[in-house]
Amino acid sequence: MPCLVSPLERANGILRLHDLPLRIRVRRHSQWLSVYEILPGGGTRERAMRGYSAQSDVDVQRLCDSLVEQGRSDRPQPWTALAEPSAGSAAHLAAPCWPEICAAVVAFQRGQGVNMNLVGPFKGKGYFCLLPADRAATEADVRRFALHSSESLKARLEDPTAPLIPMATHRQGFRQKREVVSLLRRGGYGAVAPESLSEELKGMVNRKKGALVAAGESRRRIPSTAAIQEWLDQVVEEDPLWGWVFAMVATYGLRPHEVWHIAELPDAQGMVSIGVAARHIKVTKTGFRVALPLPAEWVERYQLGGAKGEQRLEELRRRYVPKFVNEDGQPFDSERDLVKRCDNNERLGAVCCHKLRSSDAKAEFELKTKLYAWVETAPAQGKKKAQKRKERCVPYDLRHAYAIRARETTTWNDADVAAVMGHSPEVHRRTY
Repeated sequence: MPCLVSPLERANGILRLHDLPLRIRVRRHSQWLSVYEILPGGGTRERAMRGYSAQSDVDVQRLCDSLVEQGRSDRPQPWTALAEPSAGSAAHLAAPCWPEICAAVVAFQRGQGVNMNLVGPFKGKGYFCLLPADRAATEADVRRFALHSSESLKARLEDPTAPLIPMATHRQGFRQKREVVSLLRRGGYGAVAPESLSEELKGMVNRKKGALVAAGESRRRIPSTAAIQEWLDQVVEEDPLWGWVFAMVATYGLRPHEVWHIAELPDAQGMVSIGVAARHIKVTKTGFRVALPLPAEWVERYQLGGAKGEQRLEELRRRYVPKFVNEDGQPFDSERDLVKRCDNNERLGAVCCHKLRSSDAKAEFELKTKLYAWVETAPAQGKKKAQKRKERCVPYDLRHAYAIRARETTTWNDADVAAVMGHSPEVHRRTY
């Protein structure tokens, strides 16, 4: 009588029997098995297990046995280490070349059904596609890509004597390079994009921020309440939709992408609900919360609620559509899926940033009415007084201004303000 249980179902049954928060999966468009982990607190992560073929029943059982052995060990190692090359895996007898990696990474990301902007370096005339195809890929290739500007990298490929220009760590492009390194690792190529490299890149960003603060040159711009109100009055006249969006951000201290995920517009007390009060549905960065207006009179002044508010929110979602996915990265289906995430929050937030100030956006996309704030820096050499300069604000400066207003004009304690802003009291005290 034929067995009705597949090797994959049997392996996951064994993992469930041992009470391990891990499941083995076969991903579409990927040649490798992957492991899905449910983290404490409800978070999840998934990693392709390079070396364990999705087409091999033997590898399914081998991976299952390794996960159980790791889970039962007195000194367990991270299960992600199982994806590293091993002598027992025929797939690792030859180190992969960049053409193979590029094709696999593009297929992996397409199978995830998520942000395809990250695969630019892996297709067409992307950087990794231009590297020699007759040699093995190395960590040095990835490190060189992450640390230097795209223009200088391509110039070096054409002329080996051309200088490499370091990438500015405060630019959006550097953040995207960090995500590309992470994508390589999630796609099963941790050998050339190890966790240590990602930690090093993250540390570079943190050191830059720390140096600016230590030198008195923090880039934070905090516009005054009067300046914000005057600016919003003008923006509402220039572009009613974006005037409403930024009034929401300023009045409730929202992260820019959270405007798309407003579940309930201002009620009689002016409170709004952000996200969905369900653990398995996390469409914003920190999940569901209720936000309070500050100052409350802005709710009426900018018509944030009522029929006008509903009209603005509907128009915003129609122009820039949130993309919802399930835990597998596939388009969310309410009839089929329980877990729901928003996959393009970063892109939605970037739209807001480009409206105010961005070197990456076309000038005509920006609002004509600019918001400015004074930034105080350390005294110049030989001077005693601190210097001030006027700089254009970004959407997050409206959120920072909300936190400062709450501290200066209310009796709320740190925990109260942290709750309505959607982060922990520790993060609030460290930031503000």
